[in-house]
Amino acid sequence: MRAALILIALAGAVVAPCGVAAAETVARHAAVAGDASGAGKVAVRDGKSLAAALRRARADRRIRHIELAAGTYELAAPLLIDERLSGGAGAPFVLSAAPGARPVLSGATRLPALRWQPWRDGVWRARYAGPAFQRMWLGQRALVRARYPNVDPAQAGFGGAADATSPERVARWSDPAGAVLHALHGNQWGGVQVPILGKNADGGLAYGAQTGNNRIMPPSERDRYVENVFEELDAPGEWFDDRKRGWLYFKPLAAARPPATGFRAGAHEALIRVEGGKAEVRHVRVRGLRFQDTEPTFLKAVEPLLRSDWKFYRAGAVTIENARDVRVEDGDFTELGGHAIVVSGRAREVRLSGNHIHDIGGTALAFVGRPAAVRSPLFEYQERLDVAALDPVPGPRSDDYPRDSAAVDNLIHDIGRIDRQATGVQIAMAARITVDHNSIYRVPRAGINIGDGTWGGHRITHNDVFDTVRETGDHGAFNSWGRDRYWHPDRKEMERRVAADPKLPLLDAIEPILMRRNRFRSDHGWDIDLDDGASNYVIEENLMLAGGLKLREGFARVVRNNIMVNGTFHPHVWFDDSGDVFESNLVMAPYQPIEIPRWGRSVDRNLFVGGGLAEARARGTDAGSAEGDPGFAAPAKGDYTVTNAALARRVGFVNFPMDDFGVRPARLKALAAAPDFPAPSAGGPGAPRQAAGTLAGLLLKPVETLGEQSAAGLASASGLWVLEVEAGGPGQAAGLLPRDVIVGAGRDTPGSFRPIADLASLRALLAAGRELDLVVVRAQARIAVRWPRAGGAGVER
Repeated sequence: MRAALILIALAGAVVAPCGVAAAETVARHAAVAGDASGAGKVAVRDGKSLAAALRRARADRRIRHIELAAGTYELAAPLLIDERLSGGAGAPFVLSAAPGARPVLSGATRLPALRWQPWRDGVWRARYAGPAFQRMWLGQRALVRARYPNVDPAQAGFGGAADATSPERVARWSDPAGAVLHALHGNQWGGVQVPILGKNADGGLAYGAQTGNNRIMPPSERDRYVENVFEELDAPGEWFDDRKRGWLYFKPLAAARPPATGFRAGAHEALIRVEGGKAEVRHVRVRGLRFQDTEPTFLKAVEPLLRSDWKFYRAGAVTIENARDVRVEDGDFTELGGHAIVVSGRAREVRLSGNHIHDIGGTALAFVGRPAAVRSPLFEYQERLDVAALDPVPGPRSDDYPRDSAAVDNLIHDIGRIDRQATGVQIAMAARITVDHNSIYRVPRAGINIGDGTWGGHRITHNDVFDTVRETGDHGAFNSWGRDRYWHPDRKEMERRVAADPKLPLLDAIEPILMRRNRFRSDHGWDIDLDDGASNYVIEENLMLAGGLKLREGFARVVRNNIMVNGTFHPHVWFDDSGDVFESNLVMAPYQPIEIPRWGRSVDRNLFVGGGLAEARARGTDAGSAEGDPGFAAPAKGDYTVTNAALARRVGFVNFPMDDFGVRPARLKALAAAPDFPAPSAGGPGAPRQAAGTLAGLLLKPVETLGEQSAAGLASASGLWVLEVEAGGPGQAAGLLPRDVIVGAGRDTPGSFRPIADLASLRALLAAGRELDLVVVRAQARIAVRWPRAGGAGVER
């Protein structure tokens, strides 16, 4: 034993693995002790020795590398890599897998032996008095916390039911305190979770505050389920932890007594924190590890990320903050309850590369700054500041945000399994983030999301993003907002502000965002969706396979040399002097404009396939554009190279590579899927079919398309868009304004709200000449107006 101790001391870096004989310890570490390349290296085999090695490394600066043998490391607490573990520029601190190993860091812990007793209806129970948890496994199989409706593996989509919280079902629940309502947002703008606090005196559910979504509206009445309700423990594989009485209930997968051992429960929401305290932590590498089995964090997602649609919780399996030159490489992230990697607050030169992230509850990669870095921050869509109160200085107020960092060559799929307000790469309050050569698919919302205009400079290149917006709506494979400090929910007020001071839109969006040579596909929205003020973009040489491109209110967007297969250009409600450019693009359907008073700096020299050029010219654009067959090279193989060289020259279109999208490392490329490649079909999305008509002094048009729905901020493509209001008429008396959308009649409450879908429906209601309550959407908020009693009201003119 004395010899082993001497060798450990000589190595200055070896932690004896727990339970290994002294002779084995000597043999295992002799090479490290005698090899200069192994100097400063610690080899560990379990969670306790790993934590001990980190403690030793903080005290002994010679220890620069901790190497993990194969196996599962159950952590007593998340690992902390702080400034005391900082490496040097040429000698970083490394936490890595041993050669050929794939060690697992697990956020779960083994439950003690359970003495199961039969209870009733095939359910067993055992006494349990340990810590509370939200997730449980039997071996490697994830079990289901008691819920309604039950999980149906064959069912695609959200898997909810309209009667999940019906009075009849709630009446069966004795004490639902601690349950959670999971639902899609009422307008399908992501997901929401609502804690259930118990029952009210009338027997209805008492709810807490919504989490996860920053656009507070009633949750979907259809897409909802409830978990952690004792009375819903009725399906094989479900469990319930009765904290008040100290019983753990379980319905086995087979009709037999559950095993006493083999159960694991969630213990931690995070596994590694790379986080400086009084100083930055610098020069750290985390390499080749597998991260799994963390607890969900959705009920902690209460922080609004400015005026985006997100609320967020700043923790992932790996969380990085107050750090510089940190790399997380070649990792596997799976079976996580929350996010995978969160880069929060002050952080620079962080590189996340070569990771496989799949089957997790939340977002894959997030770069999220602190609001303290933002000048004149605002946190909800309807918030606004007077112009005189705005900080006029461009750019950030402090350095408390991620910058000069990158997400490269990551394979991301099947995420947002619990929290539908999730994305592959999230950027908010950050600058100069490179997102390059990632493959992202099977996601509930966008594959890449930029939440605001602060502070730009991002490079979005060579990504393959498809099978997106699977369970939600009004979104894109790429999505961005720009509701920055000047933003106001009243568009006319915004126009006045920008006309008076054209510098306002770029006070936060100070550097252009480049989107180049990506492949996007969204069959349930737009391939690229620049929404609500997203400004200062250069979008060029992208291949879009389904939904085309949307530009909503914003400034200084240059869109050139893109291919929109079976899609087109969707310009929505532009400002008079947007400065936008749309040139040398290939579209396969007529443009879909909505309220465009002026067409920016240039919309011209585009190639129309399948019609639309005459309509565009009639609106004053595309004098130098052309129509014709591009002669795509091999669309069935994903090659949409334009072979009609003469036609390409006429509009200035230049071909770009069709084989450089998505991940490049061989390990990940072998696993990555590819999108379906559509056969070219001219015509694209359907245009509005119904013309506007007049009714009682109103010029009205039915809302028919996804574009109209999105422009008005509606839950569905229904309602009547108010285009004009006659002076002195009943509509003006009711307070209706142009751009309002009439969506229903009656009180805005369940059971009394009658949807209005077309002119005939409203005409029938007004014909009686009685006072009438109307529900109207204005500036993306629902309000009530009262149509006055008047003789002749409802007579169509």
